[in-house]
Amino acid sequence: MYKNSSVALPFTNNFNTTEYVDNYFDKNCHGSESKIVEVVCKAVAYFIILIVSLVGNLLVLFITYKNKQLRKSISFFVFNMAVSDLFNPLTIMPIQIVHIISGSDSWKVDRPWMLGNILCKLSYFLPDVSLVVSIESLLLISMDRFVATIFPLFTKLESLKARVISILFTWIVAIAVHAPYLYTFRLRMRPYDKKAYCKSSWGPDHVETNKRFVTATFITFILVPICVFAIVYSTIAWVLKKKNKQTKQQLSYRQRYREQQLRKIVRMSMTLILCFVVCMIPQLCLLFARIFLWNWGEPPICTLRTVIPFIAMFMMHSWSAVNPCISLICMKIYRNSLRKILSMS
Repeated sequence: MYKNSSVALPFTNNFNTTEYVDNYFDKNCHGSESKIVEVVCKAVAYFIILIVSLVGNLLVLFITYKNKQLRKSISFFVFNMAVSDLFNPLTIMPIQIVHIISGSDSWKVDRPWMLGNILCKLSYFLPDVSLVVSIESLLLISMDRFVATIFPLFTKLESLKARVISILFTWIVAIAVHAPYLYTFRLRMRPYDKKAYCKSSWGPDHVETNKRFVTATFITFILVPICVFAIVYSTIAWVLKKKNKQTKQQLSYRQRYREQQLRKIVRMSMTLILCFVVCMIPQLCLLFARIFLWNWGEPPICTLRTVIPFIAMFMMHSWSAVNPCISLICMKIYRNSLRKILSMS
């Protein structure tokens, strides 16, 4: 499938590290003078989103723990995303920074071999689990807002137990889907340079199995959710607009306050969805082209083999930094809680 034996991960490392590093520093595509500047820029960019992701998600978790008012439906799902998003700055982002700076995809921890093997498996398993959990959490937020808007009386029937079960279900699905990583990923020693590499192999039918897996996960966890988001929020916008025209004069002060709160939460959740789509679009287009246009072959243009894959991967990884920023900036209760925490310190 690619010029090396490594598998293409469907999400966090779709264009695998070896392919990216080899192509990114391809002498046919980049001059030696510009390579150093690009390495510095890319490493700094990854370092920034690593820090923002780590600090931002820890703040969201800490604020939720401290503020009891945040222990309600949408905050549970935001909390769930913050937990899952922490895997990115702790796994795939440091790996990307090391690969960019070193210009090699060799695995740096290979002694003891068992520890290197475990880190190899977890470093690609956890980020993809994280992304799927985030996507499922966004779907839960969308359905929660849909029910609150279309069937407001049903929200009273929602219980803490149901929310906890739905959150656990996001992790069960994500872990089950990516469980093969724990078997397929392992350290391998390349004979010609005597260095360890974290590679994945699905067995004898490696190429075809990988194609089916990538295509299935791409459709299930990227294309379908984006379509669901579009349908759900279009319906919500239409219903809210209709309600605004029909009942604006008839609502009591309390009802108007509830409507305003509902609209604020809907706007916040729509902002989350929009930013998610923006972060996913480059990878979405690139993976779509890889599967359906290039038939899993190499892109025809040099830029499509180097710059565009990096941008797509970087945008996808940046989601774990963008997500907590939206919560801290767009939600007043998070902002106020953060101010209190900072003032106390």
